[in-house]
Amino acid sequence: MPRSRSLSAFLPRFLSLRRLAPAAALLTAAGLAHGAPYDLERLGVPRFVDVNYIDLAKVSRLSKFRSGMGHDYSDNVERCRSMKHYFMFPDASTAIVSPVSGTVTRVYPEWAGWQVQVTSADQPQFTFILFHVTLARPLAEGEPVVAGQPLGTHVGTQTASDIAVRVDSTQGFRLVSYFDTLTDAAFAAYQARGITSRETLVTSRAQRDAAPLQCSGEAFVDPPADALEHVLLRGTTPPSVQPLVHGPLQAQTLGLRLVLPPDVAGQPGRLFVAAALPAAAGGGLYLLSPAGWLPFKGCEDAASAAGGPLPASAELVLIGMPADLSALAGTVVHAGYGLGGSDAAACAGMLQAGSHVAAYIVR
Repeated sequence: MPRSRSLSAFLPRFLSLRRLAPAAALLTAAGLAHGAPYDLERLGVPRFVDVNYIDLAKVSRLSKFRSGMGHDYSDNVERCRSMKHYFMFPDASTAIVSPVSGTVTRVYPEWAGWQVQVTSADQPQFTFILFHVTLARPLAEGEPVVAGQPLGTHVGTQTASDIAVRVDSTQGFRLVSYFDTLTDAAFAAYQARGITSRETLVTSRAQRDAAPLQCSGEAFVDPPADALEHVLLRGTTPPSVQPLVHGPLQAQTLGLRLVLPPDVAGQPGRLFVAAALPAAAGGGLYLLSPAGWLPFKGCEDAASAAGGPLPASAELVLIGMPADLSALAGTVVHAGYGLGGSDAAACAGMLQAGSHVAAYIVR
């Protein structure tokens, strides 16, 4: 496979969509200019959301709040940053539900699926914006919904599922992280997937201001490395691997056929094959690269077997000519994939997500 562009260069093809209309127009159209604005600076973000809006089992990574992924999506106070979260990359069977009880205050078609906005009954200054929904049935503006009520499914793997949280605040139109609105019970689902704290999923305003992004219209110019802008979830589905073994141990060829999960096919990443030698063979871990087998010292210097847009399936040659592998008996061959625009980022992502599997024991 040819080497890929970085993830940050690849994602706009999937994630490009219209940004919000001007705040005043939205507040008027949605009828949200009622009641006292919420004092976000003094009160902070309340944790009142008990329901996760998406089936997390279908998600492998999350963009950070204020990331440089996708496009500029900012509010009345901040500029040139993505102040929402991308959930990547659920398929068309992934259920989407209302995160809160309240009212559908806006619903309209996007380039892929529908955008649904639900204003909370408990916190009426907070509106949850769900992107790219295939509606189970038509929704009407003003229609009541309850937390957990099915709205439909995600539109498909051609784009991420996005969620933003808009606040009618004393500072005007503001955006806050969805994860800051979750109760501890709701956030536990992310902790089970390896996210230790909400802060892991948020780049603070001070951090973003210290490392500002540059925008040309809505597009980010030279965005930072993708590994800095998203978080991988533990428990990502590993590949299905079939050993391709021919001949006896004394004159054997060896290959692997990998089948990757449908939601990662086409995404930029790397395929890895590692051989863990037994002590009798000298021990150590070696990675297969186009230049041959190289010792593994760490992800910073990791070599991949292949890179570029990840295929649905691939066959990799480990030993191409018949060879006597008797001295390597007991070697465990592992195979996996990682998402990212470089070997180092993809290697780190693979280890964090657990997207690798023991594929074969030489014998």
